[in-house]
Amino acid sequence: MSAQSSHDGPKLDVAIYPELSPDAGDPSAGLRRFAEAAGITLARLRFAEGASASRGPVTLVVERGRGNVHVALDRNRHEIRVDLTMPWLGAALSGDAETLTDAAQAIDDWQRGEPLTVIAGRRPWLTASPRAVAHEEGRAVEYAWDMARAAAAGQGNGPLVEEAYNTPELRRLVPFLSHGRLAFHRSPVPPFSHDLFEVGPDDDDGSWRVGSQQAPLGTHTVVTTVAEAIALVVDALPPDCNPAIQAGDSELD
Repeated sequence: MSAQSSHDGPKLDVAIYPELSPDAGDPSAGLRRFAEAAGITLARLRFAEGASASRGPVTLVVERGRGNVHVALDRNRHEIRVDLTMPWLGAALSGDAETLTDAAQAIDDWQRGEPLTVIAGRRPWLTASPRAVAHEEGRAVEYAWDMARAAAAGQGNGPLVEEAYNTPELRRLVPFLSHGRLAFHRSPVPPFSHDLFEVGPDDDDGSWRVGSQQAPLGTHTVVTTVAEAIALVVDALPPDCNPAIQAGDSELD
């Protein structure tokens, strides 16, 4: 079933949302009315899938190239949740608006392309995602390394991550940790090429298995030190392996 238009969506109880009384409880009409009163022109609103269900919030969606805005109004209490999301990154800004005017102003900031930090500074009820801010500011690679190093600190793969971090050829790529394995990508967001070597712990204590993510484990090389493992990854880098594309220069903008 396709998403509903803004004209046939569910209505909210005006005893809970008295500001929607002039709109007969229609949150879409209400949000647009409050926006117009504030001199804001909103992009097309639609109800999210499942908005007509008897449970859960009634969610309005504004779709923009930068990402979507979800305005979720709780059915049982006066609560207006606003989530501004970016492709592949999820929530970029999130918070609870006190009024529909607050929600409309946040949408307006988003539609006009204001930086995340500016929007969050202007709307204290919104919290910006550090990851999304790093991507927007072109610091996605550095942020990924900070997260990888923090996750590996004190763990068995901690020395591996630190060795990779201190290797210039790998530090310019995006690290990805999963189940103890350290992989590298050319971009901080999908699609990933999966053409670079990864390193993971071998069955034997203290050993490391190195090889292509696309090749069977049986074809990987087993070495005993992190220095050897990182050297194999570097030696296997393709000639065209340039520094990772920062999200600030990618299609996320």
